[in-house]
Amino acid sequence: MARPVTIQDEDILKAAREVFLERGMRATSVEIAARARVSPGILFKRFKTKEALFRAAMTPQGDPEHLLPIDLDARVGKGSVEDTLVELGTHLMDGFSRFIPTTMMAWSNRQEPEPAARAQHPIVGASERAAKRTRKVADYLAAEARLGRVREGDFDIVAQAFIGALWHHTFLQVMLDKARKQPASQQAYVRGVVHALWSGLAPERPSKR
Repeated sequence: MARPVTIQDEDILKAAREVFLERGMRATSVEIAARARVSPGILFKRFKTKEALFRAAMTPQGDPEHLLPIDLDARVGKGSVEDTLVELGTHLMDGFSRFIPTTMMAWSNRQEPEPAARAQHPIVGASERAAKRTRKVADYLAAEARLGRVREGDFDIVAQAFIGALWHHTFLQVMLDKARKQPASQQAYVRGVVHALWSGLAPERPSKR
């Protein structure tokens, strides 16, 4: 006898995310179940309510402790700081192009959650991760400054300017439906941002006498 097909929660959430992004909260459990190829009863057995399914689908995927796509601690003192920032920025923009649509959907359909659930709300979690991500970039630049590879400065501001420029550009690309369609131009934009910041980060050269 053939084993019954078991669908994973990740497959249901992927289908729900797609339908919610297309239809918003107007999406019905029947539509989501059809996309996931399961019965509506399966949805409610696993997620209880449509609102619970929405929160789960809109929550950023992946390890919440994995804040950045590359290990900046391992890059300190190695290679070019500019190249590291370009690589980091390119990966971040790719992630932002997937994350921004779900964040916009979660924000537009936000409700005041119960106190116990407030800390688990996707928007709250995203804000906390964004702050930690900026902190890690600032810490990386500070470590490079201690080695003399970067000029001393306010690295919190530099990190916010760096990530903020990438986020804003990606947001506009998402709104114009151009995100992830022009990877070459995205990398060129990242290089431009890094080049602009580098004028204030490049270590000072010893004066010639």
